[in-house]
Amino acid sequence: MTLPSHARTVVIGGGVIGCSIAYHLAREGRKDIVVLERSKLTSGTTWHAAGLVRRLRPSATLTRLINYSIDLYGELERETGQATGWTQTGSLTLATNTDRLTNIKRQVSLGRAFGLEAEVVDANRAQELWPLIEVDDVIGAVWSPADGRVNPSDVALALSKGAKARGVHLFEDTAVTGLKKKGGRISAVEVGEHVIEAEEVVIACGLWSREVAAMAGAHMPLYACEHYYILTKPLAEVQALGPGAHLPTLNDQDAYLYARDDVEGLLVGSFEPHAKGISTKDLPANFSFDLLDEDWDHFMPMMENALRRIPALETAEVRKLLNGPESFTLDSQFMLGESPEVPGLFLMGGMNSTGIALAGGAGRAMAEWIIAGEPTMELNEADIRRFSPEMDVLGALEARIPEVLGRHYDNPYPGRAMDTARGQRRSPVHEGLVAAGARFEARGGWERALHFGGDEAHLPLTFGIPKWRDQVAREVDACRNGAAILDQSAFGKIMVQGPDACTFLNRLCAAQMDIAEGRIAYTQILNARGGVESDLTVQRHGPETYLMIVGAGEVVRDMKRMRETRGDFRVEFTDVTSGYAAIGLAGTKAREVLQATTNTPVPDLKRFRFAPVEIGLARGWAGRLSFTGEEGYELYVPSDMAMAAHEALVAAGATHAGLFASGSLRIESGFRAFGHELTPGTTPQEAGLGAFCAFGTGFVGQGALANAGSPKRRVVSLLFDDPNAMPIHDEPIYYDGRVVGQITSAAWSYRFGRSVALAMINAPLDLIATQDVVTGFEVEIACTRFAASVSVKPAKEAF
Repeated sequence: MTLPSHARTVVIGGGVIGCSIAYHLAREGRKDIVVLERSKLTSGTTWHAAGLVRRLRPSATLTRLINYSIDLYGELERETGQATGWTQTGSLTLATNTDRLTNIKRQVSLGRAFGLEAEVVDANRAQELWPLIEVDDVIGAVWSPADGRVNPSDVALALSKGAKARGVHLFEDTAVTGLKKKGGRISAVEVGEHVIEAEEVVIACGLWSREVAAMAGAHMPLYACEHYYILTKPLAEVQALGPGAHLPTLNDQDAYLYARDDVEGLLVGSFEPHAKGISTKDLPANFSFDLLDEDWDHFMPMMENALRRIPALETAEVRKLLNGPESFTLDSQFMLGESPEVPGLFLMGGMNSTGIALAGGAGRAMAEWIIAGEPTMELNEADIRRFSPEMDVLGALEARIPEVLGRHYDNPYPGRAMDTARGQRRSPVHEGLVAAGARFEARGGWERALHFGGDEAHLPLTFGIPKWRDQVAREVDACRNGAAILDQSAFGKIMVQGPDACTFLNRLCAAQMDIAEGRIAYTQILNARGGVESDLTVQRHGPETYLMIVGAGEVVRDMKRMRETRGDFRVEFTDVTSGYAAIGLAGTKAREVLQATTNTPVPDLKRFRFAPVEIGLARGWAGRLSFTGEEGYELYVPSDMAMAAHEALVAAGATHAGLFASGSLRIESGFRAFGHELTPGTTPQEAGLGAFCAFGTGFVGQGALANAGSPKRRVVSLLFDDPNAMPIHDEPIYYDGRVVGQITSAAWSYRFGRSVALAMINAPLDLIATQDVVTGFEVEIACTRFAASVSVKPAKEAF
């Protein structure tokens, strides 16, 4: 078969991910699909993956995708006749300390929201399930009977066979040498001198994805690490299980280990805390079904942990120490979606050692996105638009990615942060925050102040009462009763200008944009299904000039949406985020402090209005609004004047507050946040924001909302009865004994002395619509149920 000169869709990469995308595209009816593989199918990373598939995951999205994968792998063998090696062995996850036990019990609770049953067991039962382990230090474990394993190569071959049966053309030994664009959009794939014109191109080529994406000028921040596991020769203890018998997958995360039986022996792998990065430039050009050199000195600390846990390894003969490279992302979540820079170019990679478990669900999600033109399910945590081009810096990747692998098994404590590649993006007032004792966390490359108690008020981390509680209490009080500086400079700022700026924004945004100069509109950007793509405020600075203030992680997705919406509108838009500092000033003394910085009168602004101000030696403008829900302003100052403004505010008596304080106040005030209450699958009506939609302006999604009918679920405020309840995110909510929703945001409320949350629930909608407060709810946190009350009103008004 010869290479075609045209294809509707070209998929680059014949591993399990590329094969899954092609299979699902074809299954959805897409024709004229070509898969190009530089070597042979399953080469690269797929062939040496361990093949472990665990259903219980720390997030709703991952759990859904993996559950679909498991169902698919069982069906593929029947459909194609190609075995996938799917074996339901169950999995056993050990805990040797109370925090680990809390974490795995939290995953059990999350799983129950999706009907996944797992059992918390003691050490004796753990040893019955895995007779080869030593359990003297085990304080508990989780047994998940529905988990299992597959043969990774067989899964990829089954997907490719299913794809071929539906008309997909697969070409091996076909290396892509270039990508072409026309009018900024992807247009063709080059294979040497041969050119394949294409309407869409999908990059799913594992370790090489970043380099291939760069051929089209697209950013794909990935980097590889060495990943190790040993294979032993047959062990009598494993053989004693009997023919065809298998041990469950073993996860000993406190020892950085996983294990399973393999051909009557054992496979024992690790996510060691001191991982080794590797550049693709250091790999041979023909690296395919190859491995890296063994490094026993590096692996030996993990081997000692394995010998401690599985004493039978003392007499085992090691068949091989496998060292294979795998690619990871900056935040340990995989990435997928259409390139923000190159329309028609779709990217998936950085599976972070979960590629086999995720391949089925992620391949389906990508295929549906390609066909629909936007995601068809909740994918925010994996959406490639969370990465800006500024994050695709090789030095940052080289520093961060080994830490990502090394912390793969970390407990996900509140306040946890990466230590490497720090200081990449700093606010114009960063040095002032440092001087005030800020404890920072890197979010989207930005250094964001969590609180102002320093390390001594932060560590050690815990799932219980955090060390920063008293410090944040002082910051919350300042936001209410004083004048607290909240650095919001990481917020995106997009300038919109041109004769059609108003009509363009009325198409883009759901609220009315034809507002007076000096006014601020609160609005959302919606997709065609009426789901929320972004949550923002828009300032009108002139007849043809607006400034959009968007979430720190929403600039890339908003700019992409704006380019897609522009059409024939006479409008230009520019990301000016780095040009201005945004400083929140919250509290009843905010105006007093602001006035003390200048002899120029501070304007008496009504809510959602802005006007010029002088702040010490700086000039800017003040908006009368606050993300905390308290009295205050948002101050916008050119970056080069920001420190002068900050110094003047501090000299006038302002103190500082961080994200923990503003988050607590936000939730008490019932303010929705993108990525939590607001997602591409959530409509404004479901979020209680329907009143902000200006029907009749023709905004994107208007038709879908008009035909949606009454919402089947609602965002509500939730207050716990018990001060010992410590929710984080995603916890399942019960009413009348059944799951009716999940927590979307949670924080400690200093107003109530208990945890407060926002949640999405689907029942009992009739009661919450007619009663101010509805009791009888329970939230499950780490396998314990806590009573709670809900209201559609903000917590500070309802309870």
